[in-house]
Amino acid sequence: MKEFSLQAEPFNGTWIDCVCNNAISILMVNDRNFEYLPCLANARYRLFSYGNCNESIEFPPGSSNIVTPLLDMVRTLDFSPYLDYETLTADKNDPVHQIIKDCLHRGFYIFVDVDRFYYPSGVDAGKNHLKHPAFIYGYNDGASAYLLMEDCIQPSKMESYMLPYDRFDEAIAAAGSGADSYYIVLVRSKDQEQQFFSSYTKDQMRGNLEFLLQEEQSPFIDHAISSADTGVTVSYGLPVIRHFAEMLEQRLLAILRDDFEHRALAIKNPYYYRKSTIQLPFLLHRRNGLEERHFQSLTDEYKKLCNDWNLYGNTLIKYYYKLKYMKDLNWMAQGELDALKRLLAKLYEKERDLIDRTRTVLG
Repeated sequence: MKEFSLQAEPFNGTWIDCVCNNAISILMVNDRNFEYLPCLANARYRLFSYGNCNESIEFPPGSSNIVTPLLDMVRTLDFSPYLDYETLTADKNDPVHQIIKDCLHRGFYIFVDVDRFYYPSGVDAGKNHLKHPAFIYGYNDGASAYLLMEDCIQPSKMESYMLPYDRFDEAIAAAGSGADSYYIVLVRSKDQEQQFFSSYTKDQMRGNLEFLLQEEQSPFIDHAISSADTGVTVSYGLPVIRHFAEMLEQRLLAILRDDFEHRALAIKNPYYYRKSTIQLPFLLHRRNGLEERHFQSLTDEYKKLCNDWNLYGNTLIKYYYKLKYMKDLNWMAQGELDALKRLLAKLYEKERDLIDRTRTVLG
């Protein structure tokens, strides 16, 4: 067979990460309502600090791309109730292409680590060595290529992509860093008849809201650095929104020393999170008969909070490019900085108020 593909289409309802977005694509084949799954992610606001951060923010060389001086949001989704996973270990001398094709014909979607430096096109092609879990849903022997869903052309947007077999060979070898074997992760739905609206509970929602409020601070361990002590501290919880506002000037300067192209998504992560939760009142309405007037007013509040986070993210991106080319903060009136700090303070209060109201509705 020269061409074969499993059903899949890019999921761009909201951005979580490439693996989660592709996993949702698998689930949506049988029930499109799984597009609401991001509403149920465990989420917390996150902020990294390094050294005497009252004076400067300089993260250690070689630190993970996850570390950023910007306000960030971390989200996780548990797919174990919905998807089955198997891991194959293939020796480098094994016919990896035949193994992948056989697994596809058995109904498995495939994740395998590759280095996007070897892609024929995209933001990393020939520029950045980025180890990345490629999502393979088919192949085309006529084009000598695998069918992938990737965010390599436009970050945070999943698109169909063809990776030639010879480039795949280079990419998988580079990601293996000289190891003698490859790990191939096989994924498929547990139950083809599984429906989204019978798979979640009010207890899940309550738990997610409690998790969002949890505060925690601990040393950050980065396995990319030989020393266990990175000097970086990571803090979680709503108060980090205020802490970020208090140190806004230093952290804006710090992004000039960052690899902005790969870390810019952190700016928009709070917006992506709140974009997904706009649908939460609908789930409450569908699940426990939330009154129409409460449903509409709660939806409006979620939309307003989402729009405020979008304004914040777009403003910081604009500031970054001005800072990059002007090299200092002289261009920015103190009034503008103060306005951004006030917006963050309001966002902190709005987050608390909306969580409290949602918990009340849940009962």
